[in-house]
Amino acid sequence: MDEKKLSTSTNSIPPTPTQPAAAQPPSTPPPVKNPLISRRRFLQGAVAASVVLAAASVGASGQILGPLVPIPLPPQIIANWNSLDGQYQKVANDSTLQGLYNESNYSQFFYWPYDSSVSPYYKNVIARLPNKDPSGTPLVNPLYPSDPILKHVVAFNTTCVHLRCLVNPIYNGTPTSGEFRLQCPCHGSQYRLVDAVP
Repeated sequence: MDEKKLSTSTNSIPPTPTQPAAAQPPSTPPPVKNPLISRRRFLQGAVAASVVLAAASVGASGQILGPLVPIPLPPQIIANWNSLDGQYQKVANDSTLQGLYNESNYSQFFYWPYDSSVSPYYKNVIARLPNKDPSGTPLVNPLYPSDPILKHVVAFNTTCVHLRCLVNPIYNGTPTSGEFRLQCPCHGSQYRLVDAVP
């Protein structure tokens, strides 16, 4: 009988909650297993795939559009002093000086550092300066005034600074009064052959 009383007395005591219902923390979800790939790894893979696809499309179009970075020309001899000076001496010793009207008698064109297939604006000219202009003033390269050869040689890019036309060396004037100049065919801009000053 005592056991009956004991069991009924335990059943009659209401259980006491440990915490009020409002203060209980929310139940946490059960732990999730690690995903096969994280978001960070997915984004890294997507960016890498985009870069590879972009590079492949540019590489494939390179055959059509040409190289993105042109290949520079190898080192080369641009002009031979003996031939450049020899051509000039032939026309300079002519009393009529008619040969000076032909720029090929004292200048040569060359492309550097890229060839003409890349752009026409890599065209340059090397010219043998006359010993003096028609007024008798000596013409000397201001960068090499004491060098026996370089004082007679100038080289310029042939792109006009005005509108990017390609200039040509000319002898402007008559044989007795004129000047060696670089002349732009677009608007007639002229630059002195000695120092390319307009």
